Amino acid sequence: MKRIPVTPRSDYREKIEALGFDFHGDYWREEAYYRFTAEETACLEEATNEAYRLYCEAAQFIIEDNPEFMERALNIPKEIGERIRASWDADELSLYGRFDFILAKDGTPKILEFNADTPTSLLEASVIQWQWKEDVFPECDQFNGIHEGLVQSWKDIFPKKGEIHFAGALENNEDTGTLQYLASTAMEAGFSTRVLDMQALDLQNGRFFDPAGELVNRCFKLYPWEWMVDESPDGCLAEMEWLEPIWKLVMSNKAILATLYELFPDSPYVLPCYLSCPRSGLFCKKPVFSREGHNVSVVDIRDWEEYVRIAETEGDYNTGAYVYQEYVEPTAYSGRYPVIGSWIIGGEAAGIGIRENRMEVTDNLSEFVPHIIG
Repeated sequence: MKRIPVTPRSDYREKIEALGFDFHGDYWREEAYYRFTAEETACLEEATNEAYRLYCEAAQFIIEDNPEFMERALNIPKEIGERIRASWDADELSLYGRFDFILAKDGTPKILEFNADTPTSLLEASVIQWQWKEDVFPECDQFNGIHEGLVQSWKDIFPKKGEIHFAGALENNEDTGTLQYLASTAMEAGFSTRVLDMQALDLQNGRFFDPAGELVNRCFKLYPWEWMVDESPDGCLAEMEWLEPIWKLVMSNKAILATLYELFPDSPYVLPCYLSCPRSGLFCKKPVFSREGHNVSVVDIRDWEEYVRIAETEGDYNTGAYVYQEYVEPTAYSGRYPVIGSWIIGGEAAGIGIRENRMEVTDNLSEFVPHIIG
């Protein structure tokens, strides 16, 4: 993998905004790109498919064989745990998720985490960086079948056409743009769609209704399950087909990283991870629930005493439990530290997007940089 400078398109802002990417700010960058070999992208595809298989086995172990872990470590109420088991046993299908990988010195992708429930950077990873490639490097390929995978997945998840509601926090421009993009992929698949604010869903006698009074049978939510559990346990138990399904609550909690290591300590993709402070070593300390790299720090532990090596990032997730994941020193590319976001669409690896930062922890100030294969 190489990071190569390139001249930005003179009209790139107009072009990406025409595709609905009007929340880009300074986050989208195209004065450089990452170039991969075909062998490197094949390695990432294999790692992503295997990582998802491992996560599914870990979720199976927690849901079916270790239910007390859901209550104790994941802090999931008993009645929600029962709904999770029912959802898992019914094989309710998932639309998408995003693994965050860091490349070790030998090139092996290491799982940092799985954004299983409400992953971001979808629009830019699918159509925005593809448009850039077509304009700048039309002769090259890109590891990117995300859009096509989304369209097909809607058909696979809901074989019978009909209406799908899309709900999220519409005061957030990024969430609104992502919801509208996902709704457009469902429309391309032949569904009718309606985008609305999450707070506009009206719960009546165990069923949800939209502001027009119509029954909501299927709803894609860009809204974290853990928030829903805190705000409306009854809503989580409502008669509804949700995307993502409620069993994703198990995968989206970083405590599963410890289970992953317990079950698969010899996997080349899995880093040692613990629910309590180890005795010694260099670790990345992460809240079990956090987003956009908030409240993450790198700590040097000696005799169970923590010494912060890299200051904790800001955020509102520093009040709960943490996991300690073995630290992997990132490789700097022109002074930037990239994280590879590898997408699972419909259960299969579908493409990547790269976010980079000037510090070692990826946060909400990280910038998206496109890539090619060539």
